Amino acid sequence: MQVIFVTEISWSFFIFVHLKKTITIFFLSVYLFSYTELHQLVKIPLLVKHFREHRQEDKTISFWAFMKIHYLEKMVKDSDFEKDQQLPLRDADCSMMVINSVCECQHTAIEIITPKENPRQFSVYKEENKPQFTAFDIFQHPRTC
Repeated sequence: MQVIFVTEISWSFFIFVHLKKTITIFFLSVYLFSYTELHQLVKIPLLVKHFREHRQEDKTISFWAFMKIHYLEKMVKDSDFEKDQQLPLRDADCSMMVINSVCECQHTAIEIITPKENPRQFSVYKEENKPQFTAFDIFQHPRTC
């Protein structure tokens, strides 16, 4: 009976761990594809296809020259401009809405008063004015009777 119980626990634990991992990957991918530009990676096959089209037109063009034409140089409206716009990271699709509220604060005047100078008073140390701390009562000089 205990052996069956142990295998049931280990099996349910395995399912839980696998399900937890799957759910974590799912939520992480939903977040990354929604709020970042990661969804642009889905367009990579279009990049390869467009590069092959350019390669059929010009056999000497390298991949880096293709990238320079489409990403570093100024945008030119030519016959394949619509295909150029479908390339990944060509433009920013993802934007977030940020709402700022501006409050008008009331102006308050702060008046700074300079303190008056008090004349310094010096006193001569007298034995009778010495503070008597009860904590220090044990530290007394020996007395003679």
